[in-house]
Amino acid sequence: MAMNVVMLVAEGAAEGGEALRELPMPAYLYGVIALVLFVLALAVTWAFRGTAAKLGKPASGHDAPAGSGHH
Repeated sequence: MAMNVVMLVAEGAAEGGEALRELPMPAYLYGVIALVLFVLALAVTWAFRGTAAKLGKPASGHDAPAGSGHH
């Protein structure tokens, strides 16, 4: 019963003259843009790989965990 009421209200709203707003571009382009942004974020992350090792202090004998192989 509740679903019938919802359907009637939805039909009435659509026929009531509400203007539907179209998307400014095709829907698949939103996915393409998101994919490009994620790839750019990956590229930035990849560009800074190993930076902590380059900028960090070298481990001395006291700071290195036992068995790490660093002398």
